Amino acid sequence: MGVCETYELRLIRCLLGGAKEAEDASQLAGDKGTQIYSTGVVTENGGLRSLEGGIQIIVGLIEDGQYSEALASEWMAICLGELPAVDNWNGSEKDAAINFYEFVRSRMADNLNSDVGGNAACGEAELRAVLILALGVAALCAFVQANMTGPIDNKFPSSPFQSLWERTGSSPCHNEKEWDSWARSQLMVDGCDLVGKFELPQYLILAKLLLVSPAEPLVERREPRRSGPRTWMWWALRTLIMQQRVLAERSASLRSQLVLLSKEILVELGTYEAVRQKGWDLRPSEAKSTAAAVHLEVGFMEHLFGHNDAARECFDKAGELCGLEFEITGVLGFRTKYQEEPKAQMVLVTKTEHSEDDSWLGFLDGTKDKQQEADSGVEQSDIHLVPKLVGTEDSSQHENKLEPDKKSLDPIKQAVILAQCVDIKKNNPDDELRSWQMAPYIEAVDEQQRSPFMLKSWCQLLRIRWEKTRNRTRERAFLMMEQLADDIRNGDSSVSQRVLYSFCVPFPLSTALLKEYAEMMVSFGLVGDALKLFEDLEMWNSLIDCYCLLGKKAAAADLIRERLKVQPEDPRLWCSLGDVIMDDECYSKAWEFSGHHFTRAQRSLARSAYNKHKYTESVQHWELALALNPLHPDGWFSLGSSAIKARDLDKAVYAFTRQVQLDPENGESWNNIAAINMQRKRSKEAFVAFREALKLKRNNWQMWENLAQVALDVANFGQALIALENVLDLFEDKRIDITSLRRLIEELEVRKGFRERPAKELDTDSNLEENTSTNIGAEDASAEDTHQNSPLDREREEVAEDRETEMLLEKTGKLLSRIVSKGQGGGQVWGLKARWHRVTGDMTMCLEALLKQLRAYQGSKWQSSRDMFELFTSACLQLCDVYIETAVKGSSKRELSAAQMLLRNTIKQAEPFRDTQEFKDLESSLQKVQSLMEGP
Repeated sequence: MGVCETYELRLIRCLLGGAKEAEDASQLAGDKGTQIYSTGVVTENGGLRSLEGGIQIIVGLIEDGQYSEALASEWMAICLGELPAVDNWNGSEKDAAINFYEFVRSRMADNLNSDVGGNAACGEAELRAVLILALGVAALCAFVQANMTGPIDNKFPSSPFQSLWERTGSSPCHNEKEWDSWARSQLMVDGCDLVGKFELPQYLILAKLLLVSPAEPLVERREPRRSGPRTWMWWALRTLIMQQRVLAERSASLRSQLVLLSKEILVELGTYEAVRQKGWDLRPSEAKSTAAAVHLEVGFMEHLFGHNDAARECFDKAGELCGLEFEITGVLGFRTKYQEEPKAQMVLVTKTEHSEDDSWLGFLDGTKDKQQEADSGVEQSDIHLVPKLVGTEDSSQHENKLEPDKKSLDPIKQAVILAQCVDIKKNNPDDELRSWQMAPYIEAVDEQQRSPFMLKSWCQLLRIRWEKTRNRTRERAFLMMEQLADDIRNGDSSVSQRVLYSFCVPFPLSTALLKEYAEMMVSFGLVGDALKLFEDLEMWNSLIDCYCLLGKKAAAADLIRERLKVQPEDPRLWCSLGDVIMDDECYSKAWEFSGHHFTRAQRSLARSAYNKHKYTESVQHWELALALNPLHPDGWFSLGSSAIKARDLDKAVYAFTRQVQLDPENGESWNNIAAINMQRKRSKEAFVAFREALKLKRNNWQMWENLAQVALDVANFGQALIALENVLDLFEDKRIDITSLRRLIEELEVRKGFRERPAKELDTDSNLEENTSTNIGAEDASAEDTHQNSPLDREREEVAEDRETEMLLEKTGKLLSRIVSKGQGGGQVWGLKARWHRVTGDMTMCLEALLKQLRAYQGSKWQSSRDMFELFTSACLQLCDVYIETAVKGSSKRELSAAQMLLRNTIKQAEPFRDTQEFKDLESSLQKVQSLMEGP
């Protein structure tokens, strides 16, 4: 393994664990036969320092967690060369920051692109690339420590170049706050807002210059650099993921870059074979775990942008690579302290595998063990953190080497288990069942004796989010959150141990974690403490909400105005002020101060216009906002709502479609898509959308009723029956869709030959077949038609249709019986019930149903209402037709006498409607009955 590969591997191990290389550069050269190149740069002491020696120093400092020291070393100065004179730093602080970081970018590019002939020069170019990579890793890890892993201290200077300026005396005399403000503005791509106040933004800017910029040409050209580290794209991916985490919204630009990087990384490092081919001195387990880590990081990147299916594939692949086999099973145990009888508990059971080369994944110092957790007071609750299982020591209960009490899982396997837990959360409805499905995964990692700091912290945060929803564990969850926040900010773990696996879990930035902690404070009534925390985090919207809870909205406005005196051009502050005083002028100022790039300002203007019923104007504002950041699901939903009000249905459908592409679990958007398509007579599209909506909104009776109607339009009668049954369930059998039931009976009558299918329906069926067919070639289509026209296929189709008809007949009858058994529906339902009995051939039950229909109408005062008279007349004529049919078949005049009596009484009472067609129909029916009675 060459020198560059050695240091590249050591940098990878800084985040994934593993033994630190003990040999220095000279030993490596002697053992491996690698040539050491000199930079030819004169240091302050007047001597030549080997470039490899510098890399050795930088990588060693990174391994020890001394990131600021690595950036403050003389090797940063060697990479930058001679700094511009102080007199050249003219203009505003913003201009000075722009000029300086442009200078840094240019100098680093020169180092990478220097092309001197000869083999030695080529080796020196590789070493220069490794040095720049190491400095970029130091900047990224410094940012991660200050904003995620902790401990959070003040040892980092605001600028990563502070020591360099002090050494060379070329400081631009900059204002730290203004340079940090500029850096934060540079991170706000696509107009996305920030999560709040975070530390060391310049370090992330430097990491982008050193890690992302060199990797971009590699991805764009899709070819490897002639020299330099092969893991550059992996570090670039991590840097962009960290930038996305500081944003409160998804960025389309970052998404595009991350997709390209992830594809390349999965090819380069996504398999065991690919990792082994890199020339690194790796044990098999380390190579597999490295590939598994790649899939975990890419999977959580997909989760950031809502691509849950792609993320699940990555997590499954990671588990396969690291050899993790597990299953969820039931084991008797005790969940509460005072539980007397053991109950079945869901536990995660893992397969035990040990190999001699697993030692590099050894567990870490500085992680709390179980006794420390018990002593902390967090577990003072009636509910056990982990259920106490019965008989886990009896090996006879666990065949196939499956052990639910296994407590020595490798860190990478723990990370995969937690990834599977997150995947369950992302792919299941937000209810209590989902929490219990996640519980075995949380408990499996929580019961491990030793775990890396970030894995343990993420597991604890998942537990907190679960337990805060349960009344009996809410207080414990609050205490655990308080302890977790304190551990992140302070704690006793070393920096180098904390950073391990930090990208293998989606642990939030400290800003987001403290926001969650403050929100828990509010839920416990500690609004004052939450106010102070929100103010420190510069989360103005949350601060405003707290002041509103206290009835001090004016105090929020005063606080924001005071901050505006210090930062008069901060668009976030102007938008927050606009939210308090409800003034559109504040949003307009925010838009102007941001250089027309702050999307929140346009969103606020859009909402304000919508509330003022200016829907066309609202649409325009939403379009401006979404042009900057199209990965904002709520924005697309609001655009669709505004477009509906503005009567632009095409734009509304497009907006809701984009919304569900970003957030497939939004039932309202699916429903709106379906409703618009239903309104425009696009039943097929409406049917698909309603089914998606009802996966998420199963208790919405309007959706079920609409689904029944469009299901009938597309001839999916089984789904229509299911929908009608669900409407009855939700309304306890008190709401009946007569129209849909009538259409079901008509379909059965057509299939049984009691009526002909209307020509319009025939056309609809033909169009439906045409619309639902897949795109096939002319030859395939011709072959398919020939195949379908064969006698055997026609016979199979007839058999299938007969089976479907019998199924529909049976289920429709059960549905009608259920309705009439509850005394619901009145005459209309009894009429449909009679038609159903007629289709089945049971004329006796048909007569009984028609009589009940007629009795239901008799008390409706039909003699004085034209509408009720029509219904009563129709029921009377149906009953007489069945009387006649029965009499003709049975050669009996008893039914004819009943029909004659009924018709005479009806005609006598219907005198007020003598001029109607219905009255004439009654007279014609009476004449027909009398002629039959007079016959032989």
